[in-house]
Order: sequence, then structure tokens, then C-alpha cells
Amino acid sequence: MPAHDDVKTRKAAFLMAFGETARARRTALGLTQRQLDARMGYRGKFSGGVERGTRNLTLDNLYLLAAALETDPYDLLKGTQQPPPA
Repeated sequence: MPAHDDVKTRKAAFLMAFGETARARRTALGLTQRQLDARMGYRGKFSGGVERGTRNLTLDNLYLLAAALETDPYDLLKGTQQPPPA
């Protein structure tokens, strides 16, 4: 089993990569973060936290985000693949 610090580091890298994938899709659609949040039914700064890698999504929010970005949840996740640990 990997050390706790290694898991935390890999999790942070995954969240950052996911955020970058979401940001790339949002900008490709020409949406602002505020517009994306509105599409998801939020008034806050939800997408900003996702894009910065500071917000950990539930599966429900992953689905809402993908729908708002006019894509499949799998497409958002596959852009975040990391090599297996050595």
C-alpha cells in the first residue's frame, strides 16, 4: 500500500489535472466560470474551485458539470489519467 503522503500527492495532482481538463472544455465552449456555474444551477464559485483543483466533486456534481460542459463524465475523467505508481 502506498504511503499516505504519496496518496495525498497523487490526489492533488489528479484534482489539478481534472480542473485543467474542465477549464479547457469551458473555454472551448466560450463560457465564463459564472456562466458554467449557472448552467449547473449554482450561484457561487463552484467551477473556480474545480478548475483550481481545490474542490473534490461528488459523482452527482461530476454528472452536472459534464452536462453543463456538453460532454460525457468519462471524457472529463479520461483527460486526467496518470501513470500507475512505480
